[in-house]
Amino acid sequence: MRRWPLILACVAATVAWTAQAQTDSDDARTHFEAELVRQCPDKQLELLTASQLRDGLDNYMDGLPQDVRDRLQKSETDHCSSDGAGASCVNLADITAAEAEGRMEDLVGYVCGSFLRCHSQGVCDYAR
Repeated sequence: MRRWPLILACVAATVAWTAQAQTDSDDARTHFEAELVRQCPDKQLELLTASQLRDGLDNYMDGLPQDVRDRLQKSETDHCSSDGAGASCVNLADITAAEAEGRMEDLVGYVCGSFLRCHSQGVCDYAR
């Protein structure tokens, strides 16, 4: 009988942690999108596909110090451990970790520099 309060407390803590993680991710995504509009409003980078954004994030991560890159990769693993988790999940994990690291403006600046413009959903010109 005494186990039930402990089990219920564990379930409640897990639900609360999951809700907080979702809120943090939502806040980071909102900040990312607002920063895109602020830094490169004419490029329409909100039209990037998940795989295009993934390219930009991967390239950004390659230039980070190893300890920061490790923290972003840990965020990917923590948030997207299932086999079905795709580029959107990994992108959001990286964006959330960049927010936590105080690197959002730098990240968005890199993404803005990686693309010339999007013409429609998924039809975007790389800057390279």
